[in-house]
This record gives sequence, structure tokens and C-alpha cells, in this order.
Amino acid sequence: MKRGLQTIGILGFVLASVAVATAQQAPQPVVRVGNFLEVSNELFMHIIATADMRYRTADNLDFESKVRDRGTSRSPTSTAQQDTEGDLFYAEVRLGVDFRYQKNFTFHLLFENQSVFDGSLIDDRSNASNPGGTDVFGRAASTENPGFRVERFYLRYQFPGTPVRLHVGADLQSWSVTGIQGTDDPRIGINVDLGDLKLYASANIAAESSRLGLQNDNDNIYYVFGGTYDLKPHRFGFDVIYYRDRFSGADTAVAGCNRDIGCTGQKVDSVWLNAGWIGRFGPVLGVLQGNLSLGTARGTTVRGAGASALPASVALRRDYDIFSGGVIAYAEVDLGVVRPFVGFIYGSGDGDPSDNKLQGFTPDAVNNSTQIHATSYMGHLDRSVGAGGGRDFSCPGRLQSVRRGAPANRPSAIGADVLADGAGGAVAECYHTVSNVWNVRVGNDSHPGISTPYSNPGTLMIPVGMRAFPAKGHEITGWYSYRALADSTLVEAAFIRGTDPGFTGRIRKDLYHELGAFWMWTINPHFDFRLTGNIGINGEGGKDIGRLSDCNPRVAGHQACKADDVALKGEARFRARF
Repeated sequence: MKRGLQTIGILGFVLASVAVATAQQAPQPVVRVGNFLEVSNELFMHIIATADMRYRTADNLDFESKVRDRGTSRSPTSTAQQDTEGDLFYAEVRLGVDFRYQKNFTFHLLFENQSVFDGSLIDDRSNASNPGGTDVFGRAASTENPGFRVERFYLRYQFPGTPVRLHVGADLQSWSVTGIQGTDDPRIGINVDLGDLKLYASANIAAESSRLGLQNDNDNIYYVFGGTYDLKPHRFGFDVIYYRDRFSGADTAVAGCNRDIGCTGQKVDSVWLNAGWIGRFGPVLGVLQGNLSLGTARGTTVRGAGASALPASVALRRDYDIFSGGVIAYAEVDLGVVRPFVGFIYGSGDGDPSDNKLQGFTPDAVNNSTQIHATSYMGHLDRSVGAGGGRDFSCPGRLQSVRRGAPANRPSAIGADVLADGAGGAVAECYHTVSNVWNVRVGNDSHPGISTPYSNPGTLMIPVGMRAFPAKGHEITGWYSYRALADSTLVEAAFIRGTDPGFTGRIRKDLYHELGAFWMWTINPHFDFRLTGNIGINGEGGKDIGRLSDCNPRVAGHQACKADDVALKGEARFRARF
């Protein structure tokens, strides 16, 4: 009892002493710089917390009601699920922190999780997040379930007394005034700020041998050199980007092609040159950019064996010349409450899969997502399918039966199914990929022995629409977009003239038409709500492609799809940002 009383007395004395000391100490002021709070001497911190939550629904994205809709992937963590066929709720949740020390050092760390959620998945049980077995289409379950991960990280150091800033790490970066090439690839870069003139250079890592599970030279690294000059209200930019892509392969005795990596032994050395302007004349906002891709590529070093073997008529290590171009133009008229706009995007097409010239324009040496809509001038089209903001419609009729035998007039069967997955599975993003306006998914494998997006049939895309701001915090935007091929010859050559039933040998150029609209309510700087709808109407060229698919494979022969059903998408987004 005595010891207990002593303990209580000592504890009471300590608490009383703390209370007196606290009462005598003057309160410390909170130092705030923007969203940053000072946490120690000259060290400031900003907590990042965001949630992008969406419910979306889709129907007949392949323009054919007779073909069962299906998700692109069985993994709830697949980002392709968020914008392809399916009725689902998903969320992109981010948590991170920014640190600033004095005025010249910044460190950024951001974690992210993107997943599809329902009552079972929210518990993150392994058997619910990644169920076993096969689905009704014969597809096995996903083997990856990454969960929360580091999305971005970087440090920036401004050398005192100089205009030079060092950047190391992965941030969301775009190149050119239109931003048609941009990702969060890790990079090491230098920025020089000379006032109106800003220069930059960086080495960017798209993929390296360790990620591919390979050794030696299997790297895809690109180098950026460029700058901008601000002559308000005009800004001019020029970039030179050199791509060095290698795929030596895991085993040089085995031939193989992957449309996102390449064929065994292939290599690409290409340069993308661009010059652009963005500015304003009175109420008119304008954007214009010219683009040129040139360089060389070399095909596979392995002939292989069996049905996929490269025939003797096609030389190993075949050299290719890359030469292609493209134009982007956009105009928007600010009339106060309403802002009409129109855009024009063109990329040259590759018209011959049998020659050694690659003439399809794309700014990137590999089939990759970009971020054209990260730039302000077309940010309102980030939910447009045809204008490249979202993922593309699925292939018409899903092209479940594409080739029927080897053509006598083509030296190779390699890369024949340039639009399909070869197994009748889910074929999404038929012509372009997410935020990539170019038709790079068509023709990657059209040239025998090499897989490259420079073989695409070209792009013609025209968006036109109206933005309206009827009240503070409200925006209503509607658009029509037209997507077509610049040259359909490559796509026609991918199929066998006179062999596939219903295929006359000609594929028209118009792919599809899209009508879309959204209403966005920005309630405050931290919370907004957006409701979006899209309608897709297949074009005559898209119907030509759809007729190559068998709409009833259980019956002998070929029952061509009409691919004339309307594609529908709808989405409600709730977004919180702190």
C-alpha cells in the first residue's frame, strides 16, 4: 500500500510539473507556405491524399451484340479494366508526401492503388482478388496482384546561385508543347531556367534487362533534348528525342515476337523531331505542331522453326528505314459562357508490309501509353474514346477468326493477326491505346521478322465540340470525333484476299464515329463530380473489319459479323484531392 501511494505521488508530481512548464511556455506559431507546413527548421511538409472513385458501365464496345462482352483482364488490379467492357466500381487511391528544405531541395514520394472493388474484393482476400480456375472464355486467372505500390518518386535540387536544376526519379512528364509523348518513366535530367527560355535534357528508362528477366542488351532507353520560349501569350517549343531500343532475347536460338517488346534480336535507333506553338489571338486559343520520326531498325536475328519460322525468302537482320510525319492542330474560341473547339490530328501511314520502309507515324519507338490530355488545351477530352483520352473501342466483332491458311503472295505468316490476339480472346484498344491518339495497335507485326509501331496504317482524327460554363463551378462539354486510317493498304494485306469469306479485298478508311458529353461540378478545390456518356457508331471500314469475325463459331463455315450495333459507355466519377 505504501509503495502504491509513493508511485501515485511521484506520478502526480511529474504531471503537475509538466502542466506548469507547459503553461509557462509560449505557444509556437505555425509557419505555412502554400500547402506546406514547417515541421522543423526550414523543413516543410505537405501530405498528399487523393481518391478518384468511378462507377462505369459499358455495352457492345465491339459494335456486335452477337459476341459476348468480356473484360480485358481477370485481375482486379488491371488498369485496363477501368476503361473497357464491364459494369464495375473502381478507385485510384493515393497517399504521399512532399518535403521541401530551404528553397532549393524537394523530395516527392507517392503511393498508389488502383483496383476494382465490390463487397468481396474490399476484404482483399487472395481467393477473391485473384480467383483460380478459368472463366467462360477459357482464360486463366491473373498471376499478379501488386496492391499498394510506389507510383512516383523524385528529388529536385536547385543549385544555389545558378539557373540549373537536377531531377532524379519518376514524375509525370510530357514532351513537346502538345505532350503527345509523356509518361512517368524514371529519368535523370537537367533543367536550365533562363527566364523566358527554358532548356532541358534527360535520360529516360522505359525498360531494362532486369525487368524483362533477361541479361545483356535488352534495354529501352530514350534521351530528350529540348526547350521552350515564352513570348506571352505565345509559347514555342522544340524537341529532339533519340530512342535506343534493344531486344536480344532470352534465348537467341528461339524465334519469338511480342508487339510490346519486339522480335528476338531486333533493334531500333530512331529520332523524333517536333516543333510546336501554343498561343492566343484575342479570344482564339491555337495549337500547332509538326512532327517527324526518322532512323533505322533491324529485324530478328533468329529464323526459328515450325509454323512461325521466318521463311528463307526473308533475310535475317533485315534493315529498315524509318521516315514518317504527323501534324496536330487545335483551335478554341472563348466566347464567355461557351467555347467551341475543333482539332485535327494526322499521322502518315505505312502502305506496304513487304518492303523495308517503316512509314507509319508515332513519336515512340514502342507501343506505349502517352498523355496528350495532360496538357491544358485538350484536357476536356480525357474521356473521349476517339480523341484518344480513354481506351479505344474493342475490335469490331472481336475478330475471332482472322486468318485461314497461308497466303501464296506473302512470304511470311508472322504477325498475321495484327488486330486479334490469335486465340479469340478479349481484343481491346483495337486501333490506339490509352491517351495515345495514333493508330499504333494496327500493324505492329505486319512486317515479317520485326514488331514495331512504325508500321501502323496512319491516323486521321478530327474532334469538334463545344464547352459551356453555365454557372460557377459547372462545365458541360459535348463533342463529336471521327477516326480513320490514313492508308488502309497495310490492314488489307494482313488478311488474305479472296480466302476469308466475306472479305472482298478492300477495307475502307473510316473506322468509327463517337458522340460524347460530360457534366462536371467542381464543388470546391478539394471535391468534384463528373458524369460522362459515350456513343460509338462503327464506320464502313470498321464494318469491313468486323465481317472478318465469325459471329457463330459453333456452326460450320463463316458467319460474318455485321458489327453495326451501337457501342455505349457511361461513367460517374467522384474525386477528392488534398
